Amino acid sequence: MNAESVTMERPEFDSAPIDGVVFEADAGADLPQLPASRHYRRARQDRGAETRHNLLIAALDVFGRYGFEGAATRDIAKRAGANLAAIVYHFGSKDALHRAVAEYVVEQMQKRIGDSIDTADEALKGGIDRATARRLLQRIVDVHIDSMLGEAEAELWGRFIMREQMEPSSTFDIIYDFMMKCQSTTTELIAFLLNLDPRSEEATFRAFAISGQFVIFCVARPMVAKKLGRDTLACGDRDQIRRVVAEHIDLLVGETLIDEE
Repeated sequence: MNAESVTMERPEFDSAPIDGVVFEADAGADLPQLPASRHYRRARQDRGAETRHNLLIAALDVFGRYGFEGAATRDIAKRAGANLAAIVYHFGSKDALHRAVAEYVVEQMQKRIGDSIDTADEALKGGIDRATARRLLQRIVDVHIDSMLGEAEAELWGRFIMREQMEPSSTFDIIYDFMMKCQSTTTELIAFLLNLDPRSEEATFRAFAISGQFVIFCVARPMVAKKLGRDTLACGDRDQIRRVVAEHIDLLVGETLIDEE
């Protein structure tokens, strides 16, 4: 692979702070009074929410590609189809936008993964057997695979998280706290199955190793797809990944997955 094939063009970084942007209304522009129509106000609110969402998604992509320092707010605004002042209006600063992106990623992952973690946490408070622990672990693994490989936006979440892993910023703790909550539950299940102290380093290392069984398909998705001769991974591929990962975990924890009747 030559250098030209992997070099990514970096947008010019903003030298001026975005909080120096002045809105037309602040500059004394003589604007007509807005109509009092409730429907008109609702339409403006809806457009504002859409603009904010578009800025979040654009920022998610740009921060994931270039990191906080390399990301240009002008590039973010352009990708979102908004002006630079919209970032100031909705977020206040580049740092606040970066933090909002981290919170958005956690929120989206919580919606998809949270129930499986909460269910396992509740079960662990009482007495569970090995078969139940194995099913709970597999449920967590399956929802991770479905969320990471089943949605186009998930690739942006993964890239943003990987960037924070490589270059931790002020938002790192937001990602870390959520990921560690998930990992803590996974570690407890694995420790139970392997008769380990869940607070031990051995349990921690084994839990991360097992998580790597499915995380690799998110991190290396383009490589896997290329090796398979495809543009992307399809539903059938996810089914095979779930099966293979489940078989590997069976061997690693010494408990074969048995579906509930």
